[in-house]
Amino acid sequence: MSMKKYSEDYDLVETIDDKGRVKRKAVYSGNYYEITVDEESLVKFKKSSLLLLAGILLSHISVGFINNQGMNQFYVIFPYVIVFFPLMYLISGILSLPWEKRNYIRSEIGLSFDRMKSSSMALITFLGLGIFGELVFLIFGAKADDYLLEFLHLFLDIFTTAAVYYIIHLQKQIPTQKISKKNN
Repeated sequence: MSMKKYSEDYDLVETIDDKGRVKRKAVYSGNYYEITVDEESLVKFKKSSLLLLAGILLSHISVGFINNQGMNQFYVIFPYVIVFFPLMYLISGILSLPWEKRNYIRSEIGLSFDRMKSSSMALITFLGLGIFGELVFLIFGAKADDYLLEFLHLFLDIFTTAAVYYIIHLQKQIPTQKISKKNN
């Protein structure tokens, strides 16, 4: 996400120092945001998100090590690979989550909570496409002796999708709201 998006929230203030040089400093003049839960809930949300993220990473990467025939199909492997892009944004959003409750500037909310929301929705969409592709392969292309590996792949994909869904559910419990232009 480009930082130019947030440049309108800053004013350039010029001051003259002791030697007569002009110093320019960016001063935040945008809106402030607050999280409407207590600090304990915020810390619990971040810890839960980190734990779920670890499960998502472990299960999704594990799918790539399964030597099943479904992974040789374009409609199965393509969603598997594409998932890594929103997953990187989800990692970035979760790692940017704050540990303490205070008033936040717009970029802090945008690069943490908003990034988590958008990337988790994209992530669940591509994981759903991967599950659909694997189901299509199971119905139309799998051989009887390959079912065990195919079902293991499907189970891990479903587990990953359930973990992402739970992250989305947790996000709904942490609403943010705009308060004012003054930092209280």
